Amino acid sequence: MTVSVTVVPAVPATPYNDLFAGDPVVIVSDVIRATTTAATAIARGNRCIPVGSVDAAHAEAANHPDPVLAGEQGGEHIDGFHLGNSPAAVDELRDRTIILLSSSGTPVLHAARAVDDVFVACLRNSVATAQAAAQLSRDVVFLAACTRGEFRDEDRLLAGWIVRNLMDRGYAAADTLTDETARTWGNAEPSAMLGSASVTFLERHGHHADLEFILTRINDLPYAIRMEKGELARAT
Repeated sequence: MTVSVTVVPAVPATPYNDLFAGDPVVIVSDVIRATTTAATAIARGNRCIPVGSVDAAHAEAANHPDPVLAGEQGGEHIDGFHLGNSPAAVDELRDRTIILLSSSGTPVLHAARAVDDVFVACLRNSVATAQAAAQLSRDVVFLAACTRGEFRDEDRLLAGWIVRNLMDRGYAAADTLTDETARTWGNAEPSAMLGSASVTFLERHGHHADLEFILTRINDLPYAIRMEKGELARAT
């Protein structure tokens, strides 16, 4: 079996059909901040539904009593939304339905919703995600949601951890990018991501709580999180 790392735009011309040929297991990453926010929402006992646009967020919210709209566009607050795309803020909620929208990560999740096995990964559950993917005994595609056209260091870090874990389980790197990611980032410390433009953005705009949250919660969730009929849930 193989594992491949692919960097994808948030809004594809077509929904990644070529990447999904052969029915792979798909892992979606947007460490800063969508997949960390989503994993935190699930960890706190909330429902979490990722959407691809502002209109879709409002349409989905109409289906739920007292939902929480959380997210950002271009890093900016969205009018009418209750929260930003903030894992630290979502960590304060319990037993709510969270409609989550981000510039990069949730559109990728939305595009991948038709795949049978889609997992959401962040630094909080990299080990559990790799284990869950390996148990399905199929090729794995790691989809890194690019931010402003870049493969950011936080997602390189997560990709390296997960690819290294899978290669230790007998997977082969499918291409040079995947092999280089495993070699460069597979044993890197979380602090290796501090040079990322995403980190600079958080610091510049006062999102210090989110940055601290991401850096201090490493593999503290012992379960994977998967997409089930458009909604995220703990993998069983």
